[in-house]
Amino acid sequence: MTTTKHTELMSNTPVTKAILKMSIPVVLGMMVQVLYNLVDTFFIGRLNDPNQLAAANITTPIFMLMMAIATIVSTGAASYISRSLGRSDAQSANRTLSTGIAICTGLGIVLMTAGLIFLKPFITLLGATEAVYPYAFSYASIMFLGAVPVMLNYACGQLVRSEGAIMPSIIGMMLGTMVNVILDPIFILGLDLGIKGAAVATVLGNVVALAYYVYYYLSGKSLVRFKLKFVSGERKIWGQIFGIGIPAALSQFLMSGALIVCNNLAKQYGENAVAGMGVAAKLMYIGTFIFMGFAAGCQPLVGYNYGARNFTRVKSIIKNGIFITASIGIALTILFAISASGLISIFTPLPEIISEGTTVLTIYMWSFIVLGPQMLTSTTIQAFGRARASLLLSIARQGLFYIPFLFLLNGRFLFKGLLWAQPISDAITLAFGLVLLVGVLKKHTQSSTEETSGSDSESMVV
Repeated sequence: MTTTKHTELMSNTPVTKAILKMSIPVVLGMMVQVLYNLVDTFFIGRLNDPNQLAAANITTPIFMLMMAIATIVSTGAASYISRSLGRSDAQSANRTLSTGIAICTGLGIVLMTAGLIFLKPFITLLGATEAVYPYAFSYASIMFLGAVPVMLNYACGQLVRSEGAIMPSIIGMMLGTMVNVILDPIFILGLDLGIKGAAVATVLGNVVALAYYVYYYLSGKSLVRFKLKFVSGERKIWGQIFGIGIPAALSQFLMSGALIVCNNLAKQYGENAVAGMGVAAKLMYIGTFIFMGFAAGCQPLVGYNYGARNFTRVKSIIKNGIFITASIGIALTILFAISASGLISIFTPLPEIISEGTTVLTIYMWSFIVLGPQMLTSTTIQAFGRARASLLLSIARQGLFYIPFLFLLNGRFLFKGLLWAQPISDAITLAFGLVLLVGVLKKHTQSSTEETSGSDSESMVV
């Protein structure tokens, strides 16, 4: 394969510079996504209708479900594409991209059909009251109708990044968000569509972003090509996509389940406590999305060099990535410690909620120190294509550690114990992830050394 600026960045650019060039645009894109979510809530809130605002909240799992299913393709295919490019296997990269897009389209059609057929019981399952039900129904029906473009847009953003093309990925994300921001006030307020207008704006924003990604792939500018003839039933490609993708998606599903458990346990401490936890969680997303951006930016670098068997560079990427994200985590922890009360008050003027939220935030913030390295460890294992280790790590954070600690610490230390479950489980997950990662690195480094020694011996014999 001819070396391009993308492969040059992944294979030869100084590691710290490569990490920053790959990650910062993604981080900015993640911040745009935060804005995207806040804008929807802001304009729905301007309707001064608590039922429509409640409908927007209870239908959030629909969007999370779409993202989780799309993650199967985006993470699994992206990991294999990066590794294929690293070993100069353009054919496998092309087939994986085309097959991944085809799979995502099929899953989107299945979800759309199932969602529309079972929409009424699904809305009831989400907890819609009689007053909220009609608004939730109208929002959910439009979102399910737009399932295919929403899921494909999310998947394509990561698939584009897998070849090192960060700017095209960020352009698509920004286009979608800008369209949504522009259309929200027009549809929600101007055309008086209410929450239905928010759903229409969301779907149209995703359609525009997806159109850009289609243009990118069909224009010939991409390193990896999409063509229908490349769609493959090859067992290895499907195994790589689902073997790596399912653990990543499972982590999102478990996260939702853990949140439900946490909220149910928090009810006993009153509405102010629950509200304070909600505000603090929104503020925590700032750091979480920053770390997700660095993890997503490092994954193609690791996958490419792992595929090229350049383990020295792989280790350097991991070490530098951990140092950068840990440093950012420490800075955020200090910032939140100093300004916790002020940050909470941005979202609410009520002193009771400010007090509870400040308590929550000053405990949750300790997760920042370990959360970045933890996410980097997880995406690195995914980039290696280690399906079992990735699955184990995905289950560990929420299922093995966080949910049990919620019950254990809540029973022993009440509300503060409930809160400390998050940073403690994050720290344990990081330690567990590092053990898995070191084991994988040792195994492949030894394998590479043995192959090199064997080649040298053969040369001497000849």
